[in-house]
Amino acid sequence: MAATVPKDGRAARSYRARLALAEALLDLVNEGVEQPTAVQIAERAKVSLRLVFHHFEDLEAIYASAADLQIERVNAMAKEIDPALPFDDRLQAFIRNRARVLEYVAPARRASIRLESSSAEISRRMRFAQELARSHTFQTFDPELKSLSGDDADEVRSALEGVTSWEMWEFLRRRAELSVKQSGKIIERLIRTTLKGGK
Repeated sequence: MAATVPKDGRAARSYRARLALAEALLDLVNEGVEQPTAVQIAERAKVSLRLVFHHFEDLEAIYASAADLQIERVNAMAKEIDPALPFDDRLQAFIRNRARVLEYVAPARRASIRLESSSAEISRRMRFAQELARSHTFQTFDPELKSLSGDDADEVRSALEGVTSWEMWEFLRRRAELSVKQSGKIIERLIRTTLKGGK
């Protein structure tokens, strides 16, 4: 969604209505409603059901708008880490920030996975979100990655992306039933092993 409210009155009202609907959908998903209906979204946004489909063609369009809003929120949360800082400082800052982001996105990410195979719009936005996470990771650990070349570089980049991914976090938090602190410690260990051979 656009980051600023349009100046035109009618366009501004439309923007605010679309934003309210996207926020309502995200709120419902974050509260555990797996697939909110148009009725639920309208009730949460305090608008009529007719108004929902005045602003969006169908539910997929609402989900796509909510996904855009989610990406905006995550971008604001993902703090840039200076690659010139010492490795340990970067690593600790990265773990704190990534844990916060992954905890926040988890409910919406689970909902998106259920919709991905049937929604090209959701699938495209999930790929974009993954690219943002990859870029943030590689930028943070750029000095270590630059020291590698050839197959080593490719393998380490793939491994680093894997151990810092939402899928890894989800395994630790849901399957292994570990706390945020425990999960962060494991990710820290995996990053060290990947980049520094465990040192």
